[in-house]
Amino acid sequence: MKRFFGLFMAGVVAAAIGSAALADDMSNMGSASHMQTGGKQVTVTGNLIDLTCSMASGAHGASHAACAKACLLKGQPFGIQTTDGNIVTILGSGPGQNYADKIAPYVEQKVTVTGTEFTNGGVTGIQIDTITAAK
Repeated sequence: MKRFFGLFMAGVVAAAIGSAALADDMSNMGSASHMQTGGKQVTVTGNLIDLTCSMASGAHGASHAACAKACLLKGQPFGIQTTDGNIVTILGSGPGQNYADKIAPYVEQKVTVTGTEFTNGGVTGIQIDTITAAK
């Protein structure tokens, strides 16, 4: 019984140390050490699309705007489809940062965006600084 209690207490101590380390790691998520580096400033023009509906069913454009806004508010991913057909994924500005409020007025419209572009694993994304309706 003493051996079981000793092993049990060792497990409790290990779990406490692990939890403290995880909590410390999570508290640093907003710090500069967790932020992406190496991006470049760009300007991108294209159609602001709901990636889920566009890719899965081909839905896009003005007739899809109400659905796309509902998807945006539920956290679906969005991107900018450029004239060459490429899609630039929209990224939050950091951990836990949502871009929905910034892009909602422009859903399923042609936009011009400035921001920081990142490429990783074949995916290109942009953290938006400014967004306007394209002319």
